[in-house]
Amino acid sequence: MAQFTDPTIKGIFYKSCALIVASKALTIASPFALKIVVDSMMMAGSAGFNLNHAFMGIGAFGAARLMGIGFSELRMTYITEIIQKGIRKVNFKSFKHLHALDLGYHKTSSKNTVFAINRAMRSMETSMRFVLGFFVPIACEFFFLTGMLWGYCGSKYLANMMLTLGVYTWYTKVASTQRRIHIKNRKDTDKKSEFYLNESIMNYETVKTFNNEKLEEVRYDEILDKLQKNAKVVQTSLSWLNVG
Repeated sequence: MAQFTDPTIKGIFYKSCALIVASKALTIASPFALKIVVDSMMMAGSAGFNLNHAFMGIGAFGAARLMGIGFSELRMTYITEIIQKGIRKVNFKSFKHLHALDLGYHKTSSKNTVFAINRAMRSMETSMRFVLGFFVPIACEFFFLTGMLWGYCGSKYLANMMLTLGVYTWYTKVASTQRRIHIKNRKDTDKKSEFYLNESIMNYETVKTFNNEKLEEVRYDEILDKLQKNAKVVQTSLSWLNVG
């Protein structure tokens, strides 16, 4: 693993970690600026409300949100650089390794070896982008939210939130699984309709010879009716998923 270690990648990774912590901390802390504004309005009473406090609180909220978004986008540029540096290094190692192999391997190996390597590189890039760009920010924000909820509201509210999140996750998984089945059925029916249309037109002379236009129309109409029902089921499953 020492040959894949790059001090510059480590430095970029540490910067991205600092940026994600700062971004999520600012995002979660930004509503407290509005809390200060509301508290100052409640405490003003008959003495009158100070507009400077409102402007300062709203300005602090906007600045925190803007800085959080800026840090998050800057982190994504670092993440992209990390991914591309890693993919480039692995790609170059694979290229050198293929040239180092003997002639017998290249004569007996499949011609799709290069395409398989390219697909593997794309899969690695997608996986790294999902983990570093999507999963890590959510995990970091979840950690901050649970800590803040436990500190301000106590363990009962934290348990209630975890229970609600668990039910939501279970419902989403079940609904998504059913939706994938419906989408697959719709795609299969769509392919069947396309195949039947092409097959019927290509055998135009045979259909005309035996006067089977009505039969072909009935069969194709049945496929279109099934396709219409599948499309409705897919949309209904999406609605149930959004409702949940």
